[in-house]
Amino acid sequence: MNRAFNLSWGLSWRGGLPLLLCILLLLSACAGNSVPGSASQGDPAASPDSGNHQPASGSSDSSNEEEKTIFKFTDSAGKEHELPVPLDNVVVINRNTAEAIQVLGAQDGVIATGDTTLTNNPYLDYQDLPDVGKTGEVNLELILSLKPQAVFAYTNRPDSTLEEKLEPAGIAVIRMNNYLPEQMEEEYRLLGKLFNKEDRAKQFILWKEDIEQQLAERVSEIPEEEKKSVMALSIGFLNSDGGYRVFPSQSLEGKPGVGEGYATLLAGGIDAADLQWDPSESSTTIMVDEEYVLSRNPDVLTLHGTWLGGYETENTDQHREVIENINNISSVPQLKAGKDNELYIFHTNFIGSDKRYIGVLQLAKYLYPERFADLDADQYLRQYFEQWLDVPYQGVWHYSAKEDG
Repeated sequence: MNRAFNLSWGLSWRGGLPLLLCILLLLSACAGNSVPGSASQGDPAASPDSGNHQPASGSSDSSNEEEKTIFKFTDSAGKEHELPVPLDNVVVINRNTAEAIQVLGAQDGVIATGDTTLTNNPYLDYQDLPDVGKTGEVNLELILSLKPQAVFAYTNRPDSTLEEKLEPAGIAVIRMNNYLPEQMEEEYRLLGKLFNKEDRAKQFILWKEDIEQQLAERVSEIPEEEKKSVMALSIGFLNSDGGYRVFPSQSLEGKPGVGEGYATLLAGGIDAADLQWDPSESSTTIMVDEEYVLSRNPDVLTLHGTWLGGYETENTDQHREVIENINNISSVPQLKAGKDNELYIFHTNFIGSDKRYIGVLQLAKYLYPERFADLDADQYLRQYFEQWLDVPYQGVWHYSAKEDG
């Protein structure tokens, strides 16, 4: 009985083998075709981050295109936005934001710049991109033709015409500054989320905070009686006609003032100018007369401008000529700072803008060389250019008339 059963089963198996093979091949093909559909989409590991990120409707599920999510956020001007992120097609008419984007390694997402980015930040990777103009002369037609996802601008410029013209076309206007100390880190975090560079943003903030912490610890140890009085001046105005325009360290209601002036306090100095800046004013300096400066008689003068020094400057010859001219046409030689040759020139980008945390360290070294002898601001600046911007380090960013003799 068992023998008959085994025999008939064996014959049936051999006869039906080709048919069985065909069925198995068919089933295998069907199973293979079903994988990219429901199975991968239902995999929790492929889901976007939770929190304020939500799946974007209509987003592509192609393996060659990064999946986008809807991100809700508020910019530095207090405006709320909802945008698919990461962004990869933006126009930047804020040179500080343009630099921050490159720090994060997201510069490939920029399709055009403005706000003198190409002139004042020549080391950035945007030289071959369209220039949409200065903040007061923005080429709106060019921006519209580029069809960006968003445009980055300062919180106070250009005016609301930017939103009126671009938002009806579906172009978001994101306002941030990327140079004010009280906003800078939060803006870096926001850029990290917008460009999917959150880890890079965290690493940069930690690096920056380490420099600031070293400075703050040393400054806290300086006795009040040893602190030097400092007046921060516009070097262009002083060099042209011997006049004085001051960068105040405080604004109205005692808040931090203009970057060049506020750097005095961060470096452990005392602001020799008892002035307050009104942020509603277009100018960041306050004009004072010669008698006022002589009466304040600062120990140190810091001189600031964008036209002297910078990335493409190869030597300090022009700095030396400017100091000589200032001594000839102004009352600076009558001041204690002039007599002691405590005159220091800073490029605005180094101490009054997005590199302030490094520039302030250098100012502290000038004010209190013995207390900061072991800290090298230039080495940190080199790291910033080579490791964060990924460009060669070069240029003249500060100058000491005292050290030049």
